[in-house]
Amino acid sequence: MHPALILVSAAALILGPGLWVKRVLEQHNREEEDFPATGGDAARQLLDRHQLQSVKVQCTDIGDHYDPDAKAVRLTRDKFERKTLTALTTAAHEVGHALQHASHYPPFLWHTRLVQVARVTGELGAVILISVPTAALMSRRPVSPVIVGSTVFAMLGAGLAAQLAALPTEVDASFRKALPMLQDGYIHSEQVKDAKSILVACSLTYVAASFASVLSIWPWLGPRLALVWPGNPFCAAGGKRLASVVGRTTLPVQGAQ
Repeated sequence: MHPALILVSAAALILGPGLWVKRVLEQHNREEEDFPATGGDAARQLLDRHQLQSVKVQCTDIGDHYDPDAKAVRLTRDKFERKTLTALTTAAHEVGHALQHASHYPPFLWHTRLVQVARVTGELGAVILISVPTAALMSRRPVSPVIVGSTVFAMLGAGLAAQLAALPTEVDASFRKALPMLQDGYIHSEQVKDAKSILVACSLTYVAASFASVLSIWPWLGPRLALVWPGNPFCAAGGKRLASVVGRTTLPVQGAQ
């Protein structure tokens, strides 16, 4: 297969889900309908219904998510204050994460721990990537590619593992928790199909983010692959061009914990 076709396919695979997610969420968040509650009110009602009065519902500017440390469901203003299908569905999805936390759902706990590991790994990795070149410059010795390469892979690998571990948690929060709650008095039967599309869109964010994490190492990995796979399409300029495209694309933050 021609290298250009592989790069175009990879770009579509990575950028496609994110663009579809954005389109679906915006499509069902434009016009308010005769829903029984705003996203914020629905989140509060659902939490109270499940005896989770200690979990807060807050408005945020950093994306919809459930914060297990603060025990808070946070929704962006366009969902917190509006009566739209996207607002209700997103609120139910984040409440689903709160239910997972309260019931000690194993995949949720695993994902939470992996997020913490990824955060620590990223912080330590940043220190190493700054200190190693500085030490090499002061000692006038070359930078060890093994140390730098291992650090980069550890940072990206931990982040990728955390993103992939989120998928079972997202599916459970969407279809085993959020959807039944929505069908119990919040949406009509003819709206279920659209609600399912929104819930799928939230989960696909993690798929796109996972591919983007892998792609981010191409500029470093490509030249090394050339040693064992001469002429591979991921080396040098091709990988750098595709990585730069993905770097300029921002995925919506949905379903985050």
